[in-house]
Amino acid sequence: MPLPAGLDPDAIDGVFVDLDGTVVHHAELLSTAIDAVAALQATGVPVVVATGRMFISACRFANLLGAADPVICFQGALVGSRSTGEIIHHERLDAETAREIIAAANAAGEHINVFTHDAFYVAEENEQSQKYAASARVPINAVGDLVEWLDQPITKLVISGEPDRMDALRDELLPIFGERAFIAKSLPFYLEVAAPGVHKGVGCQVVADLLGLRQERCVTIGDGENDFELIDWAGFGIAVGGGHPELIRRADWVAPSIEDDGVPRVLQAIAEARAGQR
Repeated sequence: MPLPAGLDPDAIDGVFVDLDGTVVHHAELLSTAIDAVAALQATGVPVVVATGRMFISACRFANLLGAADPVICFQGALVGSRSTGEIIHHERLDAETAREIIAAANAAGEHINVFTHDAFYVAEENEQSQKYAASARVPINAVGDLVEWLDQPITKLVISGEPDRMDALRDELLPIFGERAFIAKSLPFYLEVAAPGVHKGVGCQVVADLLGLRQERCVTIGDGENDFELIDWAGFGIAVGGGHPELIRRADWVAPSIEDDGVPRVLQAIAEARAGQR
């Protein structure tokens, strides 16, 4: 496929790729992404996973992709090595703010997942928690009243429900907690909350420093509201077709949609251009 004029394949140090909505469709990895990642990395360009998923889930997909180490997860709140399990960077949301946001979500009648120590906790097991556990392939920990249970900083919260209700809750929470927490939707039905200043761009910079990648020579690819800072951070940001309208507005280029195998095709095209196969 043709690449945009503003993207020089030979001037790319690294590529950072979101998972869900980008190379993971309905919780399943696009099989074509595996070969595309391998082809690009064979030319010397590391492909790094940057996701809102838990560390254990991010590692599973990074392993399937054969992606570079480390991985960026929890919206950039945590960077860890999938080969050793070492936590390289970790920012937590303070317990008081987390309890206040949980109480507000409870008042709105929404389901809440609490993430700490790479496990997730809920008040009680229900359809929403079962859906998340199935997607992440992790066990459910039901602990009763989350406000009473929570006594330490956490990695993040995920509030889940109907997309329009998540929009309304986000708009309610931002004026109150916007300076005390990162609040954004990752998928239409997931509203994510993390420490203030946390976003995928922070995680990208941590990894870029570790791997010696120049920010202006990095490419990032995403599809959602939680990818705004991911796209903004890079020298060249790519939005997936059909993604969030604001992300598409911010991006330097729009790739074909996930239904059209867009991102694997882009990665393969970059690899072929670098290898002189065009």
